[in-house]
Amino acid sequence: MRIGRPTLLALGLVAAMMACTEDATAPGKCPTFCPGGQLRVVDTILNVISRDSSYVGYVQPDSAQEMLAANAFGFDSRPIFLLGPVGTRVLLKPDSTGDTTTVPYLSVDSATLVLQIDRRDTLASNLTISLYRLPKSIGPSTTLADLAGPFTDSLLRTVNVDSVLHLAGGIDSTTGDSVAVLDSATGALKVKVSLDSLQANFLASDSGRRAYGIRISADSLAIVSFASVRGSGGPTFRWWGTFDSLGTKVGRVLGISVNLFNSFVSNVGTPTVDSNLVVGGVPSARSLLRFSIPRGIRDSAQVIRATLYLVPETAPAGLPGDSIIFALTRVSTDLGAKSPCVPDPFDPLSTSCVPPGPGDSAFVVEASAHVGRADTIATDITRIVRGWAADTAAPQALMLRGTPEGGNLVPLRLFSSRTPAFRPSLHITYVPRFSFGSP
Repeated sequence: MRIGRPTLLALGLVAAMMACTEDATAPGKCPTFCPGGQLRVVDTILNVISRDSSYVGYVQPDSAQEMLAANAFGFDSRPIFLLGPVGTRVLLKPDSTGDTTTVPYLSVDSATLVLQIDRRDTLASNLTISLYRLPKSIGPSTTLADLAGPFTDSLLRTVNVDSVLHLAGGIDSTTGDSVAVLDSATGALKVKVSLDSLQANFLASDSGRRAYGIRISADSLAIVSFASVRGSGGPTFRWWGTFDSLGTKVGRVLGISVNLFNSFVSNVGTPTVDSNLVVGGVPSARSLLRFSIPRGIRDSAQVIRATLYLVPETAPAGLPGDSIIFALTRVSTDLGAKSPCVPDPFDPLSTSCVPPGPGDSAFVVEASAHVGRADTIATDITRIVRGWAADTAAPQALMLRGTPEGGNLVPLRLFSSRTPAFRPSLHITYVPRFSFGSP
């Protein structure tokens, strides 16, 4: 068979290509095909924290997001609050537009106090709230000892929260009290306490301005956090009265007393600052950790993982099975106790050391310590360390604070750099700088 010229050219091209083909599956041979040196992964623990300090007095009880109530484990804490005045007249026709005629009340018949429980132990049984009338002179400087008398002889009502909660609809038809579940996971509840005219004791001279205190009890685990005016909303007081509406007596809301002041008094003293680190408590304490990561790691290496280890001095106190939550936040300037945190990217003017955004671990991370256990606390701060590498002018420092601040009676105590055997340490895994072309 005769083969044409085009066919011969094609066969010759295929033969030439096959002669120049390498086996792609064959391993490369260094140093012919590889740059000098080899990639290395270094895993080491560094003691790079020094000049760590603690400061106290950031959040006072009257500025906390929660009002702490406790009657267990030797703790005694009682919320106190002052409710503002209301008017003594209401609109004659509240449903009519343009009619501003008002009428005075004929009588004040009752009142309803609304409380919100943000946190509680759902295993506690027979949780009872006792309401006391307090002097209207209460303020930020009021102590538990100052209120020993009123908390002894001025009891107004007691409400068994668990008993009411298990009634149909969570309503006690006899007393008018009610309990509703807000969040089954956290045990959050809304509690309404009804007071008759004698218990409420409305006085026109002060327009219903009143001060109250709460003491709790339970068969066990009597520790509760009530919502504060600084948090999800403090106590409110609704007055009910009788009015003359064109010759007809009608019942109507006289007004709602808003929370002017709330706080809590306890037998737990101010956290003491010593050679170790203190976080949380009331008034709240913060600790500042200063790092000195070697430049060879911070500036020239690729950080794969960075884990901060903190060792509790003692096991945290609180409800069994609970945890103490705290945040580690980058600071923009190291000014000691007044060090501002890195501003919130969504609110550049904010330097309040609050988390700058959900899950933004480049600025803040959360850690937890288990109550009753002095286990080492390991926290991943990889993105924070990478952030220091990206901004070499930024201070290598973290502020530790409780979340929420003022949310725990007893602070968390951690060993500092002054205790060599248990000092904070940084476990870091990194790839050193790769030198291309080295033999």
